[in-house]
Amino acid sequence: MSLTEQIEAISSTLFDGKSHQQLLEEWENIEKRTGCHVWNGVTFGFFVPQSNLEALKSFEVRDDDVFIFTYPRSGTHWVSEIVHYILNDGKGDFDRSFMANVLETTLAEDPIRMQSTTPGHMVCAAMKSPRCIISHCMERFRPPQVLTKNAKVVYVARNPKDVLVSWSKIVSFWRFDNVFWAFCNGRMMFGSWFDHVLGYWTQRGNKNVLFLKYEDIHKDLRGSICKLAQFVGKDLSDDVIDGILEHVTFDGMQTTYRRIEDEYGEEGKRMTRYQGTAYLRKGRVGDWKNYFTVAQNAIFDEIYAQRMKGTGLEFDFEL
Repeated sequence: MSLTEQIEAISSTLFDGKSHQQLLEEWENIEKRTGCHVWNGVTFGFFVPQSNLEALKSFEVRDDDVFIFTYPRSGTHWVSEIVHYILNDGKGDFDRSFMANVLETTLAEDPIRMQSTTPGHMVCAAMKSPRCIISHCMERFRPPQVLTKNAKVVYVARNPKDVLVSWSKIVSFWRFDNVFWAFCNGRMMFGSWFDHVLGYWTQRGNKNVLFLKYEDIHKDLRGSICKLAQFVGKDLSDDVIDGILEHVTFDGMQTTYRRIEDEYGEEGKRMTRYQGTAYLRKGRVGDWKNYFTVAQNAIFDEIYAQRMKGTGLEFDFEL
């Protein structure tokens, strides 16, 4: 019996008495409700239309660009904040439009407003250099010039259990069981976590690619800032590094986000929240233990072991 068949067979144990078919129907209803569509075998939300993905094929990359690629809920805002401080020599007066513009998205609040919202790739195209560009694209969907120009690529990966929990909290009407089922079956928006992470892991040997783990940043935030600074070619003094460190702790980030909301009102909330839910949640490692049942953890460990076998990539699931 395959792992997929095992999950289907014990769905009622994993998901509060619900069968695989019930969970499939529930998720399909959620996808309809959120305007999802499938392109090249990957599910995307309404805010990532096919036209945006097609536009990335001809997106002009600059040699001094820094791209931050992540699977959603993996520390995207945290690392982009760090990189912006680094590129701006530790000063916080940088343009914050990046917070509301992901390369492949059109971050409208609902499908009706898509036509009146500028796509992320157009906003990014108009940014001044050096640009720090955020994206959740799998490596096969990103702009082809990313690896033909001298741009820097930072990929941030987070252990999948905490990603799953964080995903379940970002949309108000998602239930944990539904997200767990979809995550295990590769039905989440932006595709399978395993495919996403491993696609970039195989490119870690490229001199212009830096593969970071969310948990390692937690373990040594200052060291991670120094590593990022060196990677993007910035020689910063210890005082500047210490100043950045103070701003990018979880408490420091929360203070900044509150200031943005106070200063910019609703526009500020578009930068710090997704449909009303704050991007910054807990910023912890190991929160999954408060949500996974024993049975869910066991089957997830099986999936993880099978998909990660032989890759050499390992994660800390608690610190």
